[in-house]
Amino acid sequence: MDLNRLTASRRSVLLGAGALSIAGLAGVARARARSAAFPETQAVLDRYIADEKLPGASVGVRLPDGGDVFLGAGKLDYGDAPAVDRNSLFRVYSMTKPITGTAAALLIEDGRLTLDTPVAEFVPEFAHMTVAVDPAAGLDARPASTVMTVRHLLTHTSGLTYNFAGDGPINAEYRRLGVFPFTGEIWPKPDDAPKVRDLDALVAALARIPLLADPGTAFNYSVGLDVLGLVIQRASGMAFPDFVQGRLLDPVGMDDTMWRLTPGEARNLMGLYDYSEGGRRLDSAASPEAYSTPVTLYAGGAGLVSSTKDYLAFLTSLLNDGRAGRVTVMKPETASLIRSDIMPAGLSQENHGFGFGGYVGRPGQPDFGEYGWDGAAGTKAWLDSERRYAAVLMVQYFPWGAVNISADVKAALGRDLAGVLAAA
Repeated sequence: MDLNRLTASRRSVLLGAGALSIAGLAGVARARARSAAFPETQAVLDRYIADEKLPGASVGVRLPDGGDVFLGAGKLDYGDAPAVDRNSLFRVYSMTKPITGTAAALLIEDGRLTLDTPVAEFVPEFAHMTVAVDPAAGLDARPASTVMTVRHLLTHTSGLTYNFAGDGPINAEYRRLGVFPFTGEIWPKPDDAPKVRDLDALVAALARIPLLADPGTAFNYSVGLDVLGLVIQRASGMAFPDFVQGRLLDPVGMDDTMWRLTPGEARNLMGLYDYSEGGRRLDSAASPEAYSTPVTLYAGGAGLVSSTKDYLAFLTSLLNDGRAGRVTVMKPETASLIRSDIMPAGLSQENHGFGFGGYVGRPGQPDFGEYGWDGAAGTKAWLDSERRYAAVLMVQYFPWGAVNISADVKAALGRDLAGVLAAA
């Protein structure tokens, strides 16, 4: 045995391990320094938790220099529960929409779809859609005068709606036919029918209901991204969730983003509280058990569970021209298209444009350069291609807006970011 070689080899191993330890400690130090540079944002989170307005909250930020910051406060639930962190799970509801929109963009990149592809090309059930003569008065209808396209589904200009988006005859018909693509039985009404089983049943029911307006003529928040899930399924030849998993979630590294939870994952799901009746009660309809049952209706508009870390990675891939680390998820022009205003001419969403399932800040507006969307349970996510950052807020409460944390976090984050950039 060569003792000199053995001694040298051992020395190399120890030196290498020491270098790795030093590098790891340096990484931890950098992460702590970055987090310390966001005192106002952390103070907002701490205040809401101390006031018991929420059990916990999590924020993630991708900085212009490529570093990530994760902030958190509180626990997964009131009482004895684990602390919230970047891997905690949240029902993101409508923040599913940008993910579905991105899946559609990948098919545009593949040449299988265009923005102006007629929906009926892949959903022949929609070949003869009608439009309500007077949506407030009844279901009397006439033939649609325009053709519904992929663009309309992405931008909520298809003429479709949601069952909860009003109390008119068309909304009632959505309830009567079970058109409610959510996990669990949230916001139930006595006249609700059993929920449609899958995407095929969803479009079969929708084909029987008049549209609110001719496609491309009005903005109405809708199940359009759920219909788009079936378009993706039929255009790709793959089950919708399999396409999303293989082409987007896996390449981006979104291991905590899923449609169904295992029992172990369910224990990491934040408690969801309902404030709609003036108090605070745990919402049992959107319980971990509801998210652990087998899924047949993969809701492209509201079905996913995700974490702060995962959703920030998704936004970062769009901000970084389609790259997730060393992995190319999409072409730069595809990422740019997703963040672009594709709203039909003459329309807007509260003075915003609209991209692939999310709002787009228009020139002259304070949020010019932004693309993002919110979730029904208070979650919020956006990227800013002008200032080169992305941010995610994860909380859980009903109804949307009952707790004002999202506005407070965004304002505090803006002030903290200004300080970080000034010090750079």
